[in-house]
Amino acid sequence: MKQNATTALGKRIKHLRLDKKWTQAALAEALGCESMTVSRYERGEYAPSIEMLEQIANILCVGMDAFFANQKTTEHLATNLRHDLCDIAYGADEKALMQIMDAAKKILSKKE
Repeated sequence: MKQNATTALGKRIKHLRLDKKWTQAALAEALGCESMTVSRYERGEYAPSIEMLEQIANILCVGMDAFFANQKTTEHLATNLRHDLCDIAYGADEKALMQIMDAAKKILSKKE
């Protein structure tokens, strides 16, 4: 599935924030904006300006290149996968949740 640049950037902001164990509210407070603004950045609804991106980088103690680095190296980290799975589960209806749970049980039972 292809994603546009704004969505990819938003996901990267979210992963960097979570890596630092920051909440959206804490990041928003440090940026001097509303939590909803950070949420919209992370969901790819809005793209932050270059100046805002620089502020986010400074607050999270990363370089600007961190927003554009090859994400394949971080996509498979357990923390990121857990967050992605939670995002999927949050948007799923009851039937889909049951299917996800059944599939997870099957996978976990094979590990034992």
